Amino acid sequence: MSDQFDILIQNSKIVDGTGSPGFIADLGIKDGRIRAVDRSLPTESAKRIIDGTGLVTAPGFIDTHTHDDFLVLIRPQAEEKVRQGVTSVVVGNCGVSGAPLGDNKDQYIKGMMGNFGGNHLHRSFWDVSTMSDYLQQVRNTGPGPNVAPLLGHSNLRFAVMGMENRPPTAAEMDKMKRMATEAMESGAFGISTGLIYAPSIYAEMEELVELSAVAARHGGLYTTHMRSEGRAIIEAMEEALTIGRRAEMPVHISHHKLTGRNNWGRSVETLALMDRARAGGLAVSCDQYPYEAGSTVLPALLPPAMLSDNSIFEKLQDPGFRATVSRELSRESSTTWENLALGTGFENIVISASSSHPELMGRSIAAIADENGKSAMDMFLELLADGFDTTIILFSMSDEDIERIMKSPHTMIGSDGIPGFGPNKTHPRMTGTFPKILGKYVREKGVLELEEAIHKMTQLPAETFGIKNRGKITPDFEADLVLFNPDTVSAMSSYEEPQKKPQGIPYVLVNGQLAIDAGNMSSATYGQVLTKQ
Repeated sequence: MSDQFDILIQNSKIVDGTGSPGFIADLGIKDGRIRAVDRSLPTESAKRIIDGTGLVTAPGFIDTHTHDDFLVLIRPQAEEKVRQGVTSVVVGNCGVSGAPLGDNKDQYIKGMMGNFGGNHLHRSFWDVSTMSDYLQQVRNTGPGPNVAPLLGHSNLRFAVMGMENRPPTAAEMDKMKRMATEAMESGAFGISTGLIYAPSIYAEMEELVELSAVAARHGGLYTTHMRSEGRAIIEAMEEALTIGRRAEMPVHISHHKLTGRNNWGRSVETLALMDRARAGGLAVSCDQYPYEAGSTVLPALLPPAMLSDNSIFEKLQDPGFRATVSRELSRESSTTWENLALGTGFENIVISASSSHPELMGRSIAAIADENGKSAMDMFLELLADGFDTTIILFSMSDEDIERIMKSPHTMIGSDGIPGFGPNKTHPRMTGTFPKILGKYVREKGVLELEEAIHKMTQLPAETFGIKNRGKITPDFEADLVLFNPDTVSAMSSYEEPQKKPQGIPYVLVNGQLAIDAGNMSSATYGQVLTKQ
């Protein structure tokens, strides 16, 4: 007689992802799927039995906001994510995705995507042009977690228009629409924008509506890093909601937060605005990471008009041009540009990775400037002259807003982690987001109930993005599962030591296979490419 179960998990607390109270039961897995959940399942024919006493079994976590597009090709195990209990990653966020790519792909991959691993890709990646090409590369490599792609708007613009700061011609728009159609037909779950980053920032409303409508026709959603997360956040959110209404599609606000001390507390306004939109019939959701600091690339601090100049980094060698930039960075944010440098302050901006200046990692721009006898502005412009080489961490948020946003029933969890390649002190959200929610905000502070937190990490993102047969513990769903100790699960990573592994997560299963077994990482990978169905 054939074995009844490949894996049998006994006596754990099942938190099924729906938000319902947890219960003690056994869970049987066969052929990569959950086959039975019951108070007592037969053990005689199970190939492997895991004693889950004292552990919680939950659906595998879905990281709704990642920049793992190239990580799953370079380090396919994606240990940083899987050790957190993440079994699926949504890639292609903030307007940048692994594909589509145009004839100028060299500039895109090594320039814009350099900090996301573009400089570490295998030479075979240079054959990639379409979303279908990219997804086949991921399949061929074999990812550790499942990979759910979004289409990046910046990819379309850069492939067709480069860094041009103008509306597209009719012919250019048609070409972008064809590329968007191919990406959606290949299985993308929606379209993303990064409206503080060039070239996405140059797009006007009509362009965003037209391209989003292509995704809408294929059942996709609109995800956005809005034009402002500070002073002009209401105007930026209104733009996102208008795009959703006009393109007739759901809207998902990426890494929702309020940056800059002057904006602390305004999550009351933003959450109320989203509630009103939902009351009016628009599906609106958001994700967040549980940290008071964000992270981005250093050029994101520049005025957007300057980034359309391909020689911008060379021009920064000129003192006269630096003076011009300095004057621009002394101006307040507008509805079309978020002045992160002014709003955050150089004393709160820390270097997290820089291949040209690794000795500066972990230190603020203000402190580096002081040591070198320079103004913080001059130090910033000197570092910026190295191009896209440097990533930064910006301490700019309040715990009050973080917790208020976290409590919203429409908020899910996304790490927004930037993978580290070579020497780095990249943001600890890359390694600690999900265990930090469970340890700090569930166990220690009681901001969320356990079942509520699990729902935000599992069923809610699965239903929002349209990921089928995952995110819930029920028979015939795929066996993406995480087992953790609710008394010890914690993020161990910090801004000083961001690479430290979490604790209290001994087992992770991806498609029914043990990716983490008694705390040990498998050398094999079990993830799949997920496509919109």
